[in-house]
Amino acid sequence: MKQLKKLQTGQAGFTLLELLVVITLIAALAVGALIAYDGVGDKAQAAAAADANVKIDNAIRQYKAVTNVYPNQWDNLVAEDTSLIEALPTQLLSVVSRWSLGAAASDVTLSLGRAGINELQNWQVWTKSSNAAGVIPNLAHNESFNSINAVESEHFENDGVGDDGPILNIAVVPGLGGTVGTCQASGVTIPATTVDPDGAGPLDAGDNYIQNRYSDALEGDECHLVVALGFGSDAAASTTGKSVSIGKAPSFSKTDTANPDNNIDPNQHYSRYIGLFLVGSDTSEDGNITGSEYLAKARLLTIIAPDGTIADQNLATAVQN
Repeated sequence: MKQLKKLQTGQAGFTLLELLVVITLIAALAVGALIAYDGVGDKAQAAAAADANVKIDNAIRQYKAVTNVYPNQWDNLVAEDTSLIEALPTQLLSVVSRWSLGAAASDVTLSLGRAGINELQNWQVWTKSSNAAGVIPNLAHNESFNSINAVESEHFENDGVGDDGPILNIAVVPGLGGTVGTCQASGVTIPATTVDPDGAGPLDAGDNYIQNRYSDALEGDECHLVVALGFGSDAAASTTGKSVSIGKAPSFSKTDTANPDNNIDPNQHYSRYIGLFLVGSDTSEDGNITGSEYLAKARLLTIIAPDGTIADQNLATAVQN
């Protein structure tokens, strides 16, 4: 009996003090874990964006290297009613501008067409409300999803302008800043950079920071024509059956709790990756791209995310977070 009592005494429960110590330790570990994982979502989001950017860029270049052309169906970021589509994220609006080609239409159409980009998917009207009910912006260019407001235009065929005529309106990356007329294509003024994209204020005449930030080959004091096209689901599908195919068009999303205006929601915004193509450069330095200054075949400069960032910027954001 004495031994049983000693055993029962040895098995007595924790004291209140011991419980408080254990609870305090658990709480401290929990707080430490929360601190350690704080920002993991932001890191993952930015890292995934950079990874998708690099993968789609590599896939398009590999496709071009093997087939000698780019995927042929891209999304026009300008609707047929000549306005930029309403679904573009606000951040992208400082990177691209609408351009009416006018006399440059044929040369631009031929440069893109010979590079393999012979069809553009368009919205007929720029407003999201004009699309079929329930169609998300990423699919609104596809007439199979959006029979109300989407249309496919074939601009190039048999080394010439196609049955649907030349491209009339397209999105471009603004070029030389300063006075009107500093940079033209076939006499048509290319939109100019007027404000520093980093928010530092007005730029001096002759600056070209937006184009230069995407390619060092586009020197800041030269006139270039850079076209922006969305790589939508039709573009990826157009590679099916080729020796090199692209599985899908990746989508981009962004949650910025500090500035919700910078959010990119695929349910509300066009969130496909965007290709920037060099179509011509003013090698004669007379301020006007003409004749042989247009590239016979447009050349892909880079792929950017829908917020206008490149892979390196998203990787830096992941590290910073």
